[in-house]
Amino acid sequence: MYETFFDMRHTPFVRDLPASELYEPPAVADALGRLAYTADRQLFAVVTADAGCGKSTLVRRFASSLPKEEYLLLYLSDSKLTPRWFYKGMPDQLGIESRFYRGDAKRQLQKEAEIIRGVQKKKVVCILDEAHLLEKETIEDYSPG
Repeated sequence: MYETFFDMRHTPFVRDLPASELYEPPAVADALGRLAYTADRQLFAVVTADAGCGKSTLVRRFASSLPKEEYLLLYLSDSKLTPRWFYKGMPDQLGIESRFYRGDAKRQLQKEAEIIRGVQKKKVVCILDEAHLLEKETIEDYSPG
């Protein structure tokens, strides 16, 4: 009803609002630029903010901005994620069955990412949404280096 009255193209404040239609204040534009820099250089980044500030929305907006011909996006959202399930979930998205042992699965994922970079000439971007709820040990396992 109010959409018609205010001549809106989409219902505001819904999850399926196209990412291109999201409001982009200067702070969001800055964060998107930093994430693009991180993805382009294949670095590790953490986005933090208070609950409800729009971290997941920022990630959705960022993901939609990545050119599909240059990037392969792998995305997991699980606040109780363990390293074992991380190394199962990411290869699943690539259509491969992960190795049973975590160390083997980690090396397998790294190898697949290198193959994608070398053969498909795409940069792999792994996003862990809700990672701020993960245990320190789990986050350290994901960190490069």
